[in-house]
Amino acid sequence: MRPTYIARCRDGVEVAKAIRFAREEGLAVSVKSGGHCFIGSSMANGSLAIDLGVLSQRAYLPDSRKLVAGPGVKLGSLYDTLLPQGRLLPAGSCSGVGLGGLTLGGGYGLFARQWGLTCDHLTRVKMVGGRGREIDSEQDEDLLWACRGGGNGNFGAIISMEFNTRAAPKTFAAQRFLAKGLNSAKVGKLMEGWFGICEDLAEPLFSAFVLNGNQISILLTSSYPSSGKAFQATTKALLQLGLSTKGASNSPTAKALKRYYGRPDPLPFYNLSGGYYRSFDDLASSCDFVSQKVLSTPGLIFQVNTLGGAIARGPESAYPHRSYPFLGEIQAYWQRDSQRERLVAAVNAVQGEIGSAAHYRNYPDPTLKNWETAYYGESYPKLQELKQRYDPDDLFRHSQSVRPSAGAR
Repeated sequence: MRPTYIARCRDGVEVAKAIRFAREEGLAVSVKSGGHCFIGSSMANGSLAIDLGVLSQRAYLPDSRKLVAGPGVKLGSLYDTLLPQGRLLPAGSCSGVGLGGLTLGGGYGLFARQWGLTCDHLTRVKMVGGRGREIDSEQDEDLLWACRGGGNGNFGAIISMEFNTRAAPKTFAAQRFLAKGLNSAKVGKLMEGWFGICEDLAEPLFSAFVLNGNQISILLTSSYPSSGKAFQATTKALLQLGLSTKGASNSPTAKALKRYYGRPDPLPFYNLSGGYYRSFDDLASSCDFVSQKVLSTPGLIFQVNTLGGAIARGPESAYPHRSYPFLGEIQAYWQRDSQRERLVAAVNAVQGEIGSAAHYRNYPDPTLKNWETAYYGESYPKLQELKQRYDPDDLFRHSQSVRPSAGAR
């Protein structure tokens, strides 16, 4: 993606100036918070891209136990601010992800089943809309509703966010289970078994199923020590599937989270939503195809993460997929450019075979034809109404931004 201009804004005043310039020049506006977008919508072609990376201020308010932060804060520095205070904002694990984009699309991670999505903790937001005016959710409750899962460059540029925080657990338990040398039949059996175990997973626990090459890796984590009954019962069930493990680790939370920070430097990859699932039944018909494709395609990864728990009981918001307890993602990584075409084709083939109708907005897919309902479900009509209120001239737009209602412009 290549925007025509980039405006690196330090505050709401500069954001408003950038918006006025875009209006005068007849340019669309895209918004980059502090991290990245898988398909480049934050730096859309031909747009004026508002870069909010400088708005990385963050402050913990002990009296209210709230966090006030700019959209440019990255998760690594966010945890560095909160954890020494004994507090936590449930969010993602990768340290280079920007708080603004994560929150506006939902935001899940290792603690979401226990406490809910990142957007569920959002209590106030300030935004400069398409007319260059600042809007505060304390005077407009619909803005808060929209920013809890319906944002991402749709209505304006977020300049400030306020969140409730949680008491951080002192320790974090994790255990990894492995199975190697697999064929597609064994993959299907293990996948079905994992789904069955996780349908009744205790809420402080999180699990991820990762198929990479001919190996399955299953992660199990908890905000309670691994000696707890729920953790032990789940461990026993996973071992009964025939998986192996080197045992659990119990570490201080701040130290443990760094293991999941990911690579800070750029790398070539292609990542799409694999869709939401209610149970293994949603994958049963495609499991053999997916397994064989991953087994035969080095660099291709299929992963399923547990949702449910507190996510299903979250506040009223634009995020539409609370009833789904599982979320898939399809990833591909390559070292040589000659590998790219084959891996991209494999990712698309896997997603097409699964055929899910619901997808996670923060794992965008540029090829989705029904992205409006796939990302936003029944929330989309209201989001269109709010688009008309906050950005009636459709200044903030990219290939998958919320469109004004028909005839509104």
